[in-house]
Amino acid sequence: MANFPPSPAPARHRFACRCRALPERPTVMSAHALSERAARAALGAHFAPGQLAAELHEYTPAEVWDRRVRSDGSGLLASYRPREELAQAELTCPFIIPSDAEWPTALADLGPACPLGLWVRGRERLARLADSAVAVTGNRVPTQQAVTRAHDFATALAEADHTVTATLAYGVDSTAHQAAAETGKASLAVLPRGLDGAHPHAHAPLLRSILDNGGSAVSLYRPGTAASGATLKASAVLLAALARAVILVEAVDHIEAMYAAKMAVDLHRPLLAAPATGDVRSSGNARLLDGQLAVNSPDPRLALALPHARVARAGDITDGDLVLAAVWEQGADYFNTPYIAHPEPFDPSCGCGVCCLITEPGEVVVLSNGDPWESCDPWPADDLLLIVSAQRLPDLPLEE
Repeated sequence: MANFPPSPAPARHRFACRCRALPERPTVMSAHALSERAARAALGAHFAPGQLAAELHEYTPAEVWDRRVRSDGSGLLASYRPREELAQAELTCPFIIPSDAEWPTALADLGPACPLGLWVRGRERLARLADSAVAVTGNRVPTQQAVTRAHDFATALAEADHTVTATLAYGVDSTAHQAAAETGKASLAVLPRGLDGAHPHAHAPLLRSILDNGGSAVSLYRPGTAASGATLKASAVLLAALARAVILVEAVDHIEAMYAAKMAVDLHRPLLAAPATGDVRSSGNARLLDGQLAVNSPDPRLALALPHARVARAGDITDGDLVLAAVWEQGADYFNTPYIAHPEPFDPSCGCGVCCLITEPGEVVVLSNGDPWESCDPWPADDLLLIVSAQRLPDLPLEE
């Protein structure tokens, strides 16, 4: 998420006028009189979180607001009434902040870019839904194959009690919500506008259905805010940050869904990209898979396993664990084919042509012997791998 440094405010000078006195600027509200909720809502209405991170590290939100008001030469902030604006906006929906019990804990992974707060409908259900959130996203004008895949992924996730999480956009995202509703399960919607409406407007009935069926909707933006290119990108980032895993069904490169995929990579969220079809509409999937930035699978059962993925030492992997990727400081390097580990003793003279190449000192483990490759798969025991424990895998075997 981009952090834009605040522009330096121009100097402001008071001077006396013999003819008449200049009107007084609005009195700056005492920082002690302003609640944290009102201060965060006011700051969020005017600044991106990254612009305030350094100040919030040293000062309370109310103090940061007070400092910003005092340094604003335009008078815009001084004319803003945080308590009154919050009270008016909360007639539509509540504004929650990190100290609230409903706050999604996964957002802490955003660090300095963590939202100042969230506007929510279905507040009382948000924490439960967010705990098992899996994002399903993709093209607004998808291929028919992508529509089918989105429906299959979302159905499998909902039936396994994961929360299908998506925008309300045409195509893949709205299909995911509809599939979850067909199973009778609640879903979580992320909107790029204020929650007094839907985006797109034609999906207002879908939003009402999600809320009526026990789901929730969240937004970074106060009621009355319209969608824009900037809000669409920021909401795609929020979508990935809320989720325990991200499923990219089909995406043209550089559309909003790809921002969600990029954030999944940056946050080390497990990312599945359905196989590229050669159609230009799957060019985003193709780039991610070529760069080994995502798991390549059309199988919804693998999507069920991804939220349980964890990092483990190669030496600690046990028989039946699913191995997804090597983990380095810069992130995960996904294998073209995830495989089930079958640890065996390391034998450099086994004749496979790979074990004999291991020359580094230290313990080495062999996690596979010919499946899916025709050679052993030796790893230094302290190397890190992204895995799903055997106990967390679906009952049915995953497709090869």
